[in-house]
Amino acid sequence: MTGRAGSMTAGVADVARRAWRDLAAHWRRPAPVAPLWPLWSALAVLAVAALIAVGMALDERTARAVFQLDPRLRHFFGPVTQAGKSNWLFALSVLAVVYGLFRRETAATLKLRAAWGLFASRGLYFFAVMAFSGIAAQIVKHVVGRARPYLIGADGPFHFDLFSLRAVEASFPSGHTTTVFAALTALTLLWPRRGPAFLLVALPVAASRIMLGAHYPSDVAGGACLGVFCALIVARIFARRRIAFTLAPDAILPKPRGRRLAGSGRT
Repeated sequence: MTGRAGSMTAGVADVARRAWRDLAAHWRRPAPVAPLWPLWSALAVLAVAALIAVGMALDERTARAVFQLDPRLRHFFGPVTQAGKSNWLFALSVLAVVYGLFRRETAATLKLRAAWGLFASRGLYFFAVMAFSGIAAQIVKHVVGRARPYLIGADGPFHFDLFSLRAVEASFPSGHTTTVFAALTALTLLWPRRGPAFLLVALPVAASRIMLGAHYPSDVAGGACLGVFCALIVARIFARRRIAFTLAPDAILPKPRGRRLAGSGRT
């Protein structure tokens, strides 16, 4: 029994070493791309202007209206908002990476090995998006320090305590919305034709954060922008190294690798 456990541990370590070696080989050879900082800067300015407009037009009115709703209607959105939690998405991405790597090691042909390697790389991309977007949301939350809607009576809709570590002052951006829009964008980049279906999941989660009184509309809009941005940035980083994506030197959006792999064996 001990010998079998030791053999299994050695096998896992060997798979992990080979996977790390393959990843490192890709990571050391980034492809050159055109600088996009002027475009990103312009989009950032537009996003900030849009968020300010949404906040001025909707935040106070919407928050006060939500607290006047029947509590039973608001509680209906409780289960919906759970889809925006990152823990189960992290777990799925880790399982995808592990399962893909082990299936790659046991593949009978080079074609199947390539297919399962691609599956694992997509899981790794999704994990990286969840990690990056989650960290980014937490940093912005505590730098901005916006009071949550249930403090509107005492602090008003635009109370900011910069660099606050208190949860009641972590309203902007919505973490759930950041997570679900990062996941939506990541999955849409991997499977472009299914984007509308993914959006149908993301929008109710975003709406639930407003209906539960946890966030203002501008918090949700900010979370959506941040989630999309994080998924795009990570996709471009991966694409430059031909991990899960490819990227033309002058392109903005990366293309998923292996879209025809299952049918033709091409990568």
